[in-house]
Amino acid sequence: MTFETLVEEIDYIDIKKENDQELKNVTNNSKDIENGDVFVAIVGKLSDGHKYIDDAIKNGASTVVYQNDIDIEEGINYIKVKDTRLALSQISNVLEDFPSKKMTVVGVTGTNGKTTTATTIYYLMREIYGNATNIGTDGTFIGDEHSETSNTTPDSYLLNRIFNESLEKNIDHVVLEASSHGLVQNRLNGIDFDYGIFTNLSTEHLDYHKTMDNYFAAKMILFENSKNKIVNIDDPYGKKAKERFKDAITYGKSEGADYRATEIVKNEKTTDFKVNGVDFTINSIADYEIYNKLAAIATLNNMGASLEEISEKLKKFNGLPSRFQYVENDLGKNIIIDFAHTPRAFEAIFESIPKNVKTYAVFGIQGDRNTEFRRLIGNACAKNDVFAVITTDDPKFDTYDHITDEIVAGIDEIGGQYERIEDRLEAMTYAIKKANLGDYILMLGKGEEHFIKLHGNEKTPYNEMETVLKAIDAQWIF
Repeated sequence: MTFETLVEEIDYIDIKKENDQELKNVTNNSKDIENGDVFVAIVGKLSDGHKYIDDAIKNGASTVVYQNDIDIEEGINYIKVKDTRLALSQISNVLEDFPSKKMTVVGVTGTNGKTTTATTIYYLMREIYGNATNIGTDGTFIGDEHSETSNTTPDSYLLNRIFNESLEKNIDHVVLEASSHGLVQNRLNGIDFDYGIFTNLSTEHLDYHKTMDNYFAAKMILFENSKNKIVNIDDPYGKKAKERFKDAITYGKSEGADYRATEIVKNEKTTDFKVNGVDFTINSIADYEIYNKLAAIATLNNMGASLEEISEKLKKFNGLPSRFQYVENDLGKNIIIDFAHTPRAFEAIFESIPKNVKTYAVFGIQGDRNTEFRRLIGNACAKNDVFAVITTDDPKFDTYDHITDEIVAGIDEIGGQYERIEDRLEAMTYAIKKANLGDYILMLGKGEEHFIKLHGNEKTPYNEMETVLKAIDAQWIF
């Protein structure tokens, strides 16, 4: 693509043309620049891409996109814009030829349930339509091929490359997790969404968004750019979304929901329910899983699949690792690994546990969460009579003691029970030993993450399942 063609398709303040090199790729990482590429200088929270313009030029960048004042070098094309994040998306869409327009694209947003909902949709699309792509917290899956991604919602140029790679493999169905950061930062600008799903909203990321209104507004960017909207009507913010978008399709347990779960029956490890007269069985007893599955059911049904076909496929879906995942053991105790890491997610999983047994929760809270967030986590444990074993989970730039003090403050408000054990293996070992036969021990927060951030953002290798198994083995020593 020529420089002249590109600037015709994007918003800019000023341009300076100095060369005729063909433009093929765009990136905001100076290290990834190859000869003739476009470099976009992104102003981030921790770093400013304008500092790396010289490096990008040395690596072969022929065109530089910027928003702050910079020194101009001869022989380089320059494009000045108001917002380089927006420009990155616009340029990527143009250079990659808008691949999302050639696909069926589903976006999933909300505080809790994004990954499970997206993965369920991915599974169903593969079963019903032959193959699919999934982009989110657990990386990117193009069919069976997996690759890691740095963010839940990658930058637009990476997304578009994934879309085109999928199309090359004859995959034209894709589902992605739309994080609030990704939406606000224009990473999804120009993506052609056929379906947008809103799961729920609760306290999270207020260090970034500051208020719940701002957080909700960020999520609604997806609906503003989706042809079809699908919303959880049982969630208070879901109701707000429905009020704003009258044509939104609804799901939930409430009367009037377009896709309503009725006649719910919990079994030992499965749940039965009906949707519009059709029987469904899911392989989980977690209440929140009903909502995740309803979102997927509504989406696939609106794509054209029958409820009966969706029901048959869902029976065979065993769910995701670390989402209410039972750990086999010979102790007679229910040991569960779950990714829950927000106050509402804690509430949801506690509400799913049978009331005739004791529940223990082993968890910590990340270092970049605020005092109110941690207090609400403590409240959730105490309100549900859960014995909290507070341990380490990505303290980052904070300290274990400070984080734990703020969690304990929330527990003490209601008079709950807790124990402080900094080492995660020791905490798990303690909780399992303390529990009686039939009790539930929940290992919360880390899930499938393969690291723990003990020192700033430095990643120390860590595996939750391996740690849980060591804690189980330790029981035979006592």
